[in-house]
Amino acid sequence: MIMDDAVDDSLRAESPVKKKSRRGKYTKKPREKKQDMQIKEVHQLALNALTFWGFAGYVFFLTMPFTVMRPAELYALRREFCHPNWPASDPDLERRKEALERYGPTALPALRVQWQFQREFGKGPVKLFPPKYESHRNPSLPGFLAELHTALLATLDHEYLFPAIGGGLLANANFSYSYWQPVSRGRPASEEFERVRLGQPQLVTSRRPLPEVPATAYAGKRLYLLRHGGKEWLDEDRHSRIAVETRMGHEVAGVEGLYSHVTLTMEQEIADSLQTRWLRFVASEGEHWRVSSPTALPFDLEEWWKQQVKAAQDLDA
Repeated sequence: MIMDDAVDDSLRAESPVKKKSRRGKYTKKPREKKQDMQIKEVHQLALNALTFWGFAGYVFFLTMPFTVMRPAELYALRREFCHPNWPASDPDLERRKEALERYGPTALPALRVQWQFQREFGKGPVKLFPPKYESHRNPSLPGFLAELHTALLATLDHEYLFPAIGGGLLANANFSYSYWQPVSRGRPASEEFERVRLGQPQLVTSRRPLPEVPATAYAGKRLYLLRHGGKEWLDEDRHSRIAVETRMGHEVAGVEGLYSHVTLTMEQEIADSLQTRWLRFVASEGEHWRVSSPTALPFDLEEWWKQQVKAAQDLDA
C-alpha cells in the first residue's frame, strides 16, 4: 500500500509489489440463522435419544440446554461431581467445605464442571483436561433435572454420568455422526434382512432393533445450538449478566467482571426460573405422553412424568 501511494504521488514510476486484486476488501462471514429454542423441540430430541440411546440419552439432551454445559464437559461429567453426590464427594477438601455451605441435596442442587475430554494436540487417546478457559463452575440445577440426575446415577454402575451405548467412554464415539445425527434427523425402524449362514438362508434383525425415530426441528443443525438456546432462555428471564456468563463458563472482562460476584440468590433464581419454564411445558403436554423406549427402563419414567404434571398443576393453582 505504501508503494501504491508512492506511485499515486509520482514518487515512483511503478510499484515493485505484485498487485493483489482483493487486498483490503472485507468479506463478512455468513452467520447461521437461528430460531427461538422451544422446549417441546428439545424434549423431542430427548425422546428420540431415549429410543436410540436409552435413559442416559434422555437425561443428556435435557442437561445440555438447562445447564449450558459444553459437549466435552458433559462427556467428562464424573459421578463424584454430580448431584446428589456433589459436593460431599468432592476430592478437594477445601473446595468441598466451601461448597457444602451453599450446595447439596438439602440445599441448592448443583453439579461441578471440573473436567472436559479432549485429545492432546488433537490426536491420541482422549484425556481429562480442565474445562475450556479454566472455566470450573457449579451450575445450579432446576428441580426436575436434579431428580433425573439422581435417578440416572442410581441406575448406573459407571464412573461417568453419560456412558456410551455400549458402556464405554462417550468421548471415544464420533458423537456428531453416531448420536446427534440419528437423534436429530431421525431414522427408519430397523428391518429384517436376509443372510446366508453355513449355507442356509436366514431372516435376521439388527442386534439392536429400534422403532422409527422421527425427524426433529434440529435436523441438519449443530448440537451446540442447545447451549446457545439455553443462554437465550436465561436472557429472556433477565438474569444477572455476571450470573449468566459465569454459568456459560465465560469471564466478564473489565470493571464489571472485577466488581461483580455470583450470589446464592442469583443461582437460586436461575434454577427456579428454569424449573418454572419446564413445568409450563409439562402443563401444555399433559399426561398423554408415553415412554418411547423399545427396552425396559431401570427407572419408571412414566410415573415420574405424571408427578411432573401434578407439580405443573400445583404451580398454576
